[in-house]
Amino acid sequence: MDTLLERWCENRPSHRVLCWCLSILFAGLAAWSMLLRPVDRLCAELQRQLMQDAGANASLWPVASKIPFSPASPKVQEMQPFSPLDFQGDGMKLVHWKPSQRGGELTLDAEWPAIPTIFSLLAQRDVQVAAFAIAPQDALLRLRLELESDHAK
Repeated sequence: MDTLLERWCENRPSHRVLCWCLSILFAGLAAWSMLLRPVDRLCAELQRQLMQDAGANASLWPVASKIPFSPASPKVQEMQPFSPLDFQGDGMKLVHWKPSQRGGELTLDAEWPAIPTIFSLLAQRDVQVAAFAIAPQDALLRLRLELESDHAK
C-alpha cells in the first residue's frame, strides 16, 4: 500500500490531475449506468404511455359528443310531516315531547332493536338529529333526541 502512495506522490501534478479526472469520469459513468439510466427508461416509457392514452382519449370525444346529455334526476323522496305520536308502538313508547322554534326534544323508551327504526323514521320526515343520548331505564332504554327541523333553518 505504501508503494502505491509513494508512486502517486512521485508522479507529475499534471499526470495526477489527469488520473483524478479519469477516475471521476468512470465513477460518474458507473453511477449513471446503474442508477439514472433505468429511471430515464422508466420516464420515457411513462411518457410514451401518456401520449398513447391522450390519443385514445381524443379519439373517444367525437363519439361522446354525439350522445345527448340528459341529467339523471335524483329520486325525490316525499317527506312525511313530523308527529311525535308516530313514535308510539312497535317497541317504542313516547315519554316526553317538548317543541321549540328550531325543532324540539323527544324522549322515548324503546327496546334495543327498535332504536335503528327510530332514526330511519326521523330520516323519512323533515327532521335531523342534532344530539342524542341513550340510558338504561328499567327493562327498556331511554332515548333522548334533540331534533332540528330542516325548514326551521
